[in-house]
Amino acid sequence: MDDVRIGSVPYANALPLTRGLLSVETDVPSRLAVRFRAGEFDVALLPSFEVLRLGDRPIVPAGCIASEGPVDSVLLFSREALREARTVRLDRSSLTSAALTKVLFRGLFSREPEYRSGGPETDPRHAVEDAVLLIGDPALIAPRDGLVVSDLATMWREWTGLPFCFAVWVARDASCAARVAGPLAAARERGRLEREEVVREAAARTGLSRERMRRYLGERIHHEFGDRERESLRHFGKLCRDAGLLR
Repeated sequence: MDDVRIGSVPYANALPLTRGLLSVETDVPSRLAVRFRAGEFDVALLPSFEVLRLGDRPIVPAGCIASEGPVDSVLLFSREALREARTVRLDRSSLTSAALTKVLFRGLFSREPEYRSGGPETDPRHAVEDAVLLIGDPALIAPRDGLVVSDLATMWREWTGLPFCFAVWVARDASCAARVAGPLAAARERGRLEREEVVREAAARTGLSRERMRRYLGERIHHEFGDRERESLRHFGKLCRDAGLLR
């Protein structure tokens, strides 16, 4: 695997998937997708929306970032009830969660607010928009005082009965997928066995307590890509196409 170029996201939720892997380069999901398309990586932990958009790249079922809800790190912050939001600031780091936000507004509220783009450094208390999407570590550490906090994975689960798969390993071709499947599965198993070391690293990275990171990585997130995750990905793809987000 030394000569395999691996891309991942820079968030705590990916740490259990990359334990022991060498030369993993990280970038936010939107940039990771661009760089994978440009051929900078042989395998990458791509946002699910990009997986759907690519269509023909092989999924490596050795791990994913998924949740049965709540996930705690993909959140919409609003000052009033979310269904009343007229303007929504989407985190420009995101692809999947931005698309999920649009699908949820369309499906649950039969509305399409005005969507704007912003950075992950946005303080949701001071945003001019009615609602703000944050993902990953910025969502975990964002201030919540006086705000309505809506967890997108919870909304998805209550609506569809399915887990939500936010990201999955994807390879450049079938040969590469076959080559990396074993090492990626071994890295996920190592992450499981060394969970306390992963928790310590995640706590140090985010500044949050080990107890909270232990709950987040052990209860909120799961990393096994199985039949339900595949079904959820297919259903998400259908809803994205229905909404005109995918061709």
